[in-house]
Amino acid sequence: MHRLTILGSVHPDAMALVETRNDIELTLIEDALAPPDQIAEAVRGAHGIEVRTAKLPAEVLDLAPDLKVVSRHGVGTDSVDVAHMTKRGLPVAIAVGGNDRSVAEHTLGMILHLARNMTRQHEIVGLGDWTLRTTMGSVDVEGRTLLILGHGRIGRRVGELAGAFGMRVLAYDPYINDVPEGVAHVADLAAAFGQADVVTVHTPKYAETTPLVGAAEINAMKAGAILINCARGGICDEPAVAEALKSGHLKGYGCDVFSTEPAGPDNPILSSPNTLLSPHSAATTPEGMRKMGMIAVQNCLDCFDGKLQPEMVFNRKELGW
Repeated sequence: MHRLTILGSVHPDAMALVETRNDIELTLIEDALAPPDQIAEAVRGAHGIEVRTAKLPAEVLDLAPDLKVVSRHGVGTDSVDVAHMTKRGLPVAIAVGGNDRSVAEHTLGMILHLARNMTRQHEIVGLGDWTLRTTMGSVDVEGRTLLILGHGRIGRRVGELAGAFGMRVLAYDPYINDVPEGVAHVADLAAAFGQADVVTVHTPKYAETTPLVGAAEINAMKAGAILINCARGGICDEPAVAEALKSGHLKGYGCDVFSTEPAGPDNPILSSPNTLLSPHSAATTPEGMRKMGMIAVQNCLDCFDGKLQPEMVFNRKELGW
C-alpha cells in the first residue's frame, strides 16, 4: 500500500483519481489553515504528500522516512524545503500547465482595470456627476510597453494575451533565451524598466528575487507606470511600492500575493491608493483548480508507479533527472 497525504481540499475529479486505486491509503486534511501539529501528524509515515498551502519544513518532512515525493498543487515551491528534499534525493513535483491560463487572465484583468481606472469609473456613476469622467486618467493599453519578469509558462501566456491587445511585449528571464515571435528578449533589466509602461512579475521566489522590484527599480520605471505581482509575495518591496503609489510615481499596483498571508492591517499596501488587490486567488477558478488538482494527484500516483515525468519535477536538475 502507498500512503498518500493530501493537505488541503482538491477538486472532486482529483479525488476520483485516488478512488480508482485500491493500493492507496489516504489521509486527507481539508482545512488549508490546519494547525502545524495536525499537519505534522498527517504527514507522519507518508509515502507521498500532495500539498496546497501548508508549510513543509525539514523537520516535518523527516516525519516521513519512507517519503517518495512531495507534489505541489500549483507551481510555487517556497512553502516546501526543496533543498532538504534534494538532499534526500527526493523529487518535488509541480502542477506544470495547471494554472497558467487562469493566472495570465487574472494578470491581464488587473492591467486593464488599472489602465482604465475602473474603480474610479464605478465611483463616479455612484456619485452621479458624470462631468468627472474626464478626470479619471484612463488610458489605452494598445501601443504601450509591457515588461514581463519571468518568461515561463505563465509569463508566455501573459505575453500572448497582451499582444492581442496591441501591447509591445518585452521579456526578461536569465534562464530562458528563446522567446516567441512578437516578444523582445531583454538582457539589460535596468534599462528595460525605463521602457516599461507596465511591469508584471512571474518569477519563482528565490533569494536573488527577494525583492526583485525594489525602490531603485520602481524609480527607474516611467512616471505613471503600472506594476503587477501575481507571482509570490516579497518579490516586490511592499514599502517601496506603497511610497511610489503615495507619490503618484506609480499609476497603480495590482497584487494577488503578499509578503505575509493573509495580509494584515500593518501591510502598507492595504492603505495605499490606486491598488487592485486579490487574496492569492488568481489560480482559483474552477478550471484552474481542477487542472491543478488532477495534475498534482497524478504526479503522486506516477511517482508510486515509477513513471513521474521529469518535466513535472521542480528539482530535476539537482537530482540529475
